[in-house]
Amino acid sequence: MDTASLQTELRSDSQERILKNTSFLTVAFVIQKAISLLYFVFIARRIGPVNLGLYDPLKSLIPIALILIDFSLSAVLTREIARRPDKIKEYVSNVLGIKVIFGFFVLLIAGLITIFGPFSTETRTLLYFVGMIVVLDTFTLTFFAVFRGLQNLRYESLAIIINQLLTISAGGAALLKGYGLQGLFTATLIGSFFNFVFSLWVIKKKVHFFPLPTWDPRIITVFLKIAVPFALAAMLVKVFTYTDRYMILALAGKQYVGWYVTAHKLTFALEFIPSAFAASVYPAMSTFFVSSHEQLKRTFEKTMYYLMIIAVPLAVAIFTLADRLIPQLYTSTYSAAIVPLRIMIIGLICVFMNFPVGALLNACNMQKQNTINMAIIVACNIVLNSILIPRFTFIGAAVSTLISTTLLFFLGLRWAKKIIRFDGKYLLVTLGKSFTAAVVMAVFIYIVAPLIKFDVAPYFGGAGTYIQIMIYYGMLAIAGAIVYFYVLSRIKGVVLMDLKSLVTTFRRKTS
Repeated sequence: MDTASLQTELRSDSQERILKNTSFLTVAFVIQKAISLLYFVFIARRIGPVNLGLYDPLKSLIPIALILIDFSLSAVLTREIARRPDKIKEYVSNVLGIKVIFGFFVLLIAGLITIFGPFSTETRTLLYFVGMIVVLDTFTLTFFAVFRGLQNLRYESLAIIINQLLTISAGGAALLKGYGLQGLFTATLIGSFFNFVFSLWVIKKKVHFFPLPTWDPRIITVFLKIAVPFALAAMLVKVFTYTDRYMILALAGKQYVGWYVTAHKLTFALEFIPSAFAASVYPAMSTFFVSSHEQLKRTFEKTMYYLMIIAVPLAVAIFTLADRLIPQLYTSTYSAAIVPLRIMIIGLICVFMNFPVGALLNACNMQKQNTINMAIIVACNIVLNSILIPRFTFIGAAVSTLISTTLLFFLGLRWAKKIIRFDGKYLLVTLGKSFTAAVVMAVFIYIVAPLIKFDVAPYFGGAGTYIQIMIYYGMLAIAGAIVYFYVLSRIKGVVLMDLKSLVTTFRRKTS
């Protein structure tokens, strides 16, 4: 792919490209997260709260270690390729060069800790698996960052789905065969290996070069200077995301971790929606920051609008159905997770809104402020957890998460107003109308939920329980969505032409 064709591709149909990329990545993330949630439910039901409280902290080491090697260089690569597509080969090779060095030192330190730390043989083996997975994933991130910069997310979307299917197929079989945690981590390694090979093949086929590490001091210096605030922010995100479960483990015990992560999983599994939007609009925001502030404002407002009309009904529906959802998904042994789920799901709206706000700040060279905001809420979160977990265990952690995510949104919004003069009244009116429609929907599903009774589990063998749960909540979701969007359209809270445009663009571009 030559430079001229890349530049032509970036110039054409930017708004439609945003919609198309969002459609591709959203579909992929929907499939991934739906399957991943079922996989997590399967694991939780098989091993129970206590063992889940051991499994989750081990699995959480993967994203923690990954950021130490990636150092947010993939995010920088996406931004710089969006601005200078003619520099792909130079940028990719030097990013790989940096990662080789970082990877060596991170894995060396991790290896020494693993060998000489007070770990069992099984734990050491699992930590070695974590190391291999992280190495593969960090290079995969680099390769797919190229296509994010070019605003082409088809290949990443396909890889997401295949990776998830491979991981879950292998992991489910391993668990049924009694291979335990080692089998689960082997399955994750298989999925990561596929992603690495596939992303490397796509780079070779579509960009026409085989990426090898190089070290150009000028490029490396520039990239590291840009990456530092991104990396610090990403590290702070990991601290914010995972500190609570380690503090619960230390201050309360494994069972409380198991209860907490089931509620946390249901809340933050929905992050795929704003994440897909943010990933798609981020390169465009970077371009519009340079070329058109009016386009930047319009893109930000539309992203907030779409996410708001999605987040509000999701939060209200899950809050309403929590006392049914937890026991049916995880069994009655996890009923203690109902309260933390209801607490954390209140903050789902702010969780969704944080993604476009953060993308805007990063795209407009305000990643330093993003980092400062994250540092503030991490400090707040740690202090709150230190106070609340000893007294209220996992309930205290849920309250801390709610307060922290809400604070992060308002800190970011304050700085977003300094970049663009977005229409705050328009967004507040949208929020009010969305909430009104969601309340009507909640009353409807609260009445209808107990009336839906059927039993298809015996017809599907071992998968019957999961299929019945999917059908039951699928029916509720469809019925609730119909009521919600009908009411929203009647009170002029949604512009139907926007939804038609989204569907039409997706069909035309993928036909």
